Amino acid sequence: MPLCYVFAMIGSFALAYVIVRFARRRPGSGVAFSYVDSAFGKTAGFTAGLLYALAWLFAIAVTLAICAVAISAILGEYHHNVSWFPFFIAEIVIVFLLNYLGVKPSVRTQVLAEVGSMIAVTLIFIFALASSKMPGLSLQPFNPHLATKGWGGIGYGMIYGFSGFAGFEGAAALGFETKNPRRGIPRAIIFSLLGAAVFYIFVTYALAIGFGPHGGATWGAAGSPLATILTHALGPNWATAVEAMVALSGFSAGLGLVTLSTRVLHGMSLSGLMPAVFRKEHIRFRTPYIGVAAVVAVACAYGVWIGLWRGANFLIGFTAGATTLGLIAVYIATSVGAVVVFGLRGASSRRWIAIVVPIVSFGLLVYAFYASVIPVPAFPYSLAPYIVLAIAIIAIVVGFRLRTRTDIETEQLFQMSIESPDQARFDDSMRRISGETNGT
Repeated sequence: MPLCYVFAMIGSFALAYVIVRFARRRPGSGVAFSYVDSAFGKTAGFTAGLLYALAWLFAIAVTLAICAVAISAILGEYHHNVSWFPFFIAEIVIVFLLNYLGVKPSVRTQVLAEVGSMIAVTLIFIFALASSKMPGLSLQPFNPHLATKGWGGIGYGMIYGFSGFAGFEGAAALGFETKNPRRGIPRAIIFSLLGAAVFYIFVTYALAIGFGPHGGATWGAAGSPLATILTHALGPNWATAVEAMVALSGFSAGLGLVTLSTRVLHGMSLSGLMPAVFRKEHIRFRTPYIGVAAVVAVACAYGVWIGLWRGANFLIGFTAGATTLGLIAVYIATSVGAVVVFGLRGASSRRWIAIVVPIVSFGLLVYAFYASVIPVPAFPYSLAPYIVLAIAIIAIVVGFRLRTRTDIETEQLFQMSIESPDQARFDDSMRRISGETNGT
């Protein structure tokens, strides 16, 4: 698993180069759809944007379920058997209110919770590695020959490696809320990715040391591997503390995903690729409150349906895999788009960098996607790629129809503008053509 995160880190840093180049060129709430749009047109952009938004929308249920399960596990250690479900519903209400009240309370709460939990977990695992009950340090966790299923298993594990890193580009969705997006967004992307890389590789390394070089099956069967290793090395109280940090991290991730998915829908709405209702902002809080309500409602309905039907573990495992496949498909399209926009069409003397770096991210992403399909995983996990493919086909059809309608409306607006003697009406028509709205 540590090696999976190393490869996912390399691919993510190469992808970060792509995202930063696009963010400097087109700062705003576009993220996936505007980047792919600039290379391949509106239909492809709409398809990428819809896959991206839906992936994060359903991932909200995953992260909040992780938080709820962790809280339930903590209470279980004190002989209080409480279902995860009530905590899940309470989290849904809280993330809705924080995102409804504004992006600053949401992002600040997320950053404080996430950074605090990461520092706490890192310190606890440093103490665990120093414990006399743990084996000595070695480089065996990075030995590919010890992988339970060889390189195919490492490729499949990269799906969850990319799942952990996915979202580092979320800062690009906050261009309208950033004072200097061309400077602030790239720095936020690089620093968040760097912090995540150090954290994930260290924690999975500590777990690999704890379970031993041949403990892959035991690790995979552990319901709570963090608690298992820490109980062995430091005692149950430390395990409970880390479970609390997992709960805090899951909640902050869900909070951030609501912010990200609503900003993507808002940006697509400004470009005419989503219903106009998603661009409406609250008069006082300046938040896309209808988008927030819609996203939270869908995530809640999905979490309740799958969670009560198949259980929280299936909700987390299946949905995380399926949503990451959707994200990887979008990241692949974005990487190819970067080659087209900055490499083939670019005028820089260093165009080779704009070709080589996206190819690195493309190669690792494609390998991870391939390893998730071949060999075919057990049912119903084998359905994940077909679900992503079905959504993509539907998005292409809908996107083509929207593009046709948008082209007609744009032509009508342009005719109005050139026929109008009123300069104010002319300016207003041109603003509408370029996708601008009040306050942006």
